[in-house]
Amino acid sequence: MKNLNDKNIFSLFTGLITNIFRCINKIKQKYMKSLGLKSGHVSCLYYLFKLGPMSHKELCTVCDENKSAISRKVEYLTNHDYIVRTQEEGKYKLPIKLSKKGTDIAKFIDDKINEIVGVANAGLGNRSRQILYSSLEKINNKLNELIK
Repeated sequence: MKNLNDKNIFSLFTGLITNIFRCINKIKQKYMKSLGLKSGHVSCLYYLFKLGPMSHKELCTVCDENKSAISRKVEYLTNHDYIVRTQEEGKYKLPIKLSKKGTDIAKFIDDKINEIVGVANAGLGNRSRQILYSSLEKINNKLNELIK
């Protein structure tokens, strides 16, 4: 690791975070393209698989996306039989749930996520992993305070 000092800390921090984000997106694209999906659909399918049926608003919250972005994703996933809704009237309050096809794909996504996280965490001991995620959480919280 490079020497941490005031001159390079910003470029090191932003460079590493940006590269990690790009890698995650490339990995999502790699697997989703073969399924005819886009990387943006991963979160919707993943959270519906992990947390079960939820409202449009709840899905916006867990995916950390705005209503219009989630609406487009939900519409696409509904039109391609990955998710189901029982009726059209009052659609934003109806629970969004995975279809059989959606559950199968979400299980695949969950397995891939577990595999990739395992590779990313390889070589980190439990203590190092705890420090890493605790530090990232603190940085996230502080940066969110700055933008509010």
